[in-house]
Amino acid sequence: MLGRQGENGSVSVFLIMILAFIFAFVALFIDYARIAAMKVQSERLVRAAVRSVMSSYDVELQERYGLFAYGEQSGDRIMAGVLNSSLEKGKRSDRFDLLPMELDTSGLQMDRMLGDYEIFNREIGEEMKYKAPIDFTLELTSKLKPLSSSMKEASDTVDVLRKLQKLYDKREAALDRMLAKQRQASQSAGGIPGVLMGLYSTSISNESLGSSRVTTAAGIAAQYDDYVSKANEDANRSEDEEPQYADEIRDYLSDSADVMKRFGAKQSSAADSHVKLLQEADQAWEEAFDLNERMKEVIAASEHRAESAGYDEVSRSIIPGQAAETSGDDSAAIRGLRGQTDQLLLSESLFGDLKQEIGRQRDAYRRVDQSLSSARSALAGASGLYGSSSGMKSTVIAARGDIDGYLQTYAESGSANKLDQEAALLEQHRGSDKERKEKEKQGKAKLKEAAKILERINELDQKAKGYMEEYQTVQTYFNESIAFNKQAAEGETRGADLDDDPYDAGKSAMNGMDGLYGALGGMMSGVKDELLQNEYAAMYFNHFDISCLKEAAANPNADLGDAAMNQLSIRNQELEYIVYGFHNPVGNISAAYAEIFASRLAIRTMEGLVKNSGLGHPLLVLAAALLYGVEMAIADMITLCTTGSVELSSYIKVKLTYRDHLRLFLLIHSNNEKKMSRMLALIRFNTGINPAERATYASGEVKIGMRLWFLPGVMKMIGKAGGGSDEVEGNRYYAVKQADYSY
Repeated sequence: MLGRQGENGSVSVFLIMILAFIFAFVALFIDYARIAAMKVQSERLVRAAVRSVMSSYDVELQERYGLFAYGEQSGDRIMAGVLNSSLEKGKRSDRFDLLPMELDTSGLQMDRMLGDYEIFNREIGEEMKYKAPIDFTLELTSKLKPLSSSMKEASDTVDVLRKLQKLYDKREAALDRMLAKQRQASQSAGGIPGVLMGLYSTSISNESLGSSRVTTAAGIAAQYDDYVSKANEDANRSEDEEPQYADEIRDYLSDSADVMKRFGAKQSSAADSHVKLLQEADQAWEEAFDLNERMKEVIAASEHRAESAGYDEVSRSIIPGQAAETSGDDSAAIRGLRGQTDQLLLSESLFGDLKQEIGRQRDAYRRVDQSLSSARSALAGASGLYGSSSGMKSTVIAARGDIDGYLQTYAESGSANKLDQEAALLEQHRGSDKERKEKEKQGKAKLKEAAKILERINELDQKAKGYMEEYQTVQTYFNESIAFNKQAAEGETRGADLDDDPYDAGKSAMNGMDGLYGALGGMMSGVKDELLQNEYAAMYFNHFDISCLKEAAANPNADLGDAAMNQLSIRNQELEYIVYGFHNPVGNISAAYAEIFASRLAIRTMEGLVKNSGLGHPLLVLAAALLYGVEMAIADMITLCTTGSVELSSYIKVKLTYRDHLRLFLLIHSNNEKKMSRMLALIRFNTGINPAERATYASGEVKIGMRLWFLPGVMKMIGKAGGGSDEVEGNRYYAVKQADYSY
C-alpha cells in the first residue's frame, strides 16, 4: 500500500515537473512575442519621431531656392513630444495593456550641413536632374549645334593665320633689316669717292704746285711731278740762296698728309662697317629663314588641333526633334582659305639667292678695299722725291672706278642696284600688305571704340562705394564657405579687358568659343553635376538688366544715369557674380560685357572669313574678317542692350538672350567649388541663413522599456546571448532603436 502511494507521488512530481517546464516554455515565448512586438513598435515610433523632426524644414530656403534644410526649432523637443504622445496611456481603468512601453531616453543628432559641397550638390541634382538637361539642350545646345562646323573651321583658320601673321611680319621685318644692313654697309663707303677725286675721269692731268689746294688723292698725283721738280730745285740752291718754293712745298705736303689721313680713316671705317653690318645682315637672314621654317611647321600642324574635338563632338550629337546637320558652303569656304596658306611661304631658292647676294656684296667690297689699299700705298710716296706719279694716277683712277661700280651696285638707287632688285622681288610677295595694314589700323580703332564702354562701366566704381559693404559681406561669407569645405583660399581675380590688337582679340574670342564647344562636347557624353549647378544658378539667381547700358553701347560718351547705378547692387547681378566672382560693384558686369563681346566677335569673324574669302591673300582675308567681326560685334552689343537678345548669326536665325550668354559662360568658367561657395554666400546674404549651420540629415535614437511578465532572468540570458544593444534590468526589458532620415 505504501509502495503504491510512493509510486503515485513520483508520478505526481514528474507531472508537476513536466507541467512546470511546459509553463516556463510557454511563458518564455509569450514574453519573447511581446518583446518582438515591442521592437517593431519602437522602430516605428523612432522613425515617425525623426520624420516629424525633419518635417520642420526651413520654408524660406525651400520656396526661394528649392533647397531642404532643417529649420530653427528644437529637434529634441519635437522628437520627445512625438514619442511621449505616442506612448501616452489611455484613461480607461479597465484597459488591458499588452505592451506597457515606457520611454526611457531619447537622443537626436543633426548632421550633413547644407553648406557642405557634397550635400549642396546633391540637393541641386535632385532639384535639376530632369529640368536642366532638357532646358539646356532645347534652349542652347540645339541653337549652337548647326554652327559647330563653321565655328570649328573659323577657329582653326584664325588660329593658323594669326600664328602665320605674327611669323610673317617678323620674317618680313627681318628681311627688311637684312636689306637695310646691306644698304648701310654700302653707304658707309659713300665718302670715299670724294676723297679719291672730284668727278670721275679716266685720266689725271699734271698741275703746277700751288695752282690749287690739294684736297683729293687725284690732286696729290696731279701736283706730284711739279713738287719733285721744285723740291729738287730748292735743294740744289747754294746756302746763300733762299728756297723759292718753300711755302708751296709745305702746303703740298701738309694738304697731302691731310688727304691721306682722311682717306685712311674713311677706308678703315667703311671696312669695319662692312664686317659688322654684313654680319648683322647674315643674322637677319638666318632669323628670316628660321621664321619661314616655323611657318611651314605651323601650316603642317594646323589640321591637328586638339581644340577641334569639342566641335566634332557637338556636330555628331543627336538632338531629338532636330534634323541632321549638313555641311554648308560657309565651312567649305573657310577650309579652302587654309589651303592657300602656302603662298605666304618664301621658296628656298629665293632664300639661297638672298644669302648669296650678301656674300657677293662682301666679296665685292673686299676687292674695292684691296684697290683702295693699292692707291693708298702708291700715294704714300708723295712725301718723298722718288715716287711715281703714273703709279699714283693709275691706282687712284682704278680705285675710283671700283668704288663707283660698287656704290652703283649696292648704294645708289637705280635699275642696276642689286638691293633694289631684291626689294622689288620681295614686294611681289607683299602685294596686299598695304591694304592689310590699313584694315588692321581700322580694326584697332574699332576695338578702342568698343573698349570705351568698359571704361565707362569701370568709372562707375568710384560712384558705387555705397554698395561695397554688400560685396564685403558676401566676400566674408564666401571665404567662410571655402574654409568650411577645406578648400584653398581664393586667389586674386583678374579684371576683364579687351585686347587692343585685332589678331589677339580674334584669337582670344576663338579660344573662348573653343572652350564653350569643348564643354558642350563633354556634356554630350553625359549629364554632369556642373550642368545641373549652372542651370540651378541661372534659374534661382538674378542677373543684371543689360538694357540700362543701351545708350552707352550706342554712344560711349552718353551718361549711364541712375538706372545703371541702381543695378550695381549685388542683388541685381547675382548670376554674374557666380560666373566671375568679383567682390566689387562693376567687375562682374564689365567681365560679362567683355565676354559677350568676345563671343560675338568670334561668330562675326567666322562670317567675315566667308564674306571676304574672295580677297585672295590669306592675311588680307583675315584682317578684313576681323574688321568685319569687330564692327558687327559692336552693332550686336547695341542690339542686345536695346532688345535684350541678338541673333546667333546671320546664317542661323535664332535668338540668344543676355541670360543665355551667362548660362554658356558658366560652362566655360568651370571652377565648380568656387561657384558653389558663391551661391552659398548669396543664399546666406539674401536669407540670413548660414547653410553651414543647417543640417540635412537626422539620426534619432530611443531607449524604450517594458515590464516582463515571466522569467526575467531567462530573458536576460537570452538578451545577453543575442549580443545586441537591448538589455534586461530587473523585470524590465529595454530596447534601443535608431532611425535616420535625410532630405
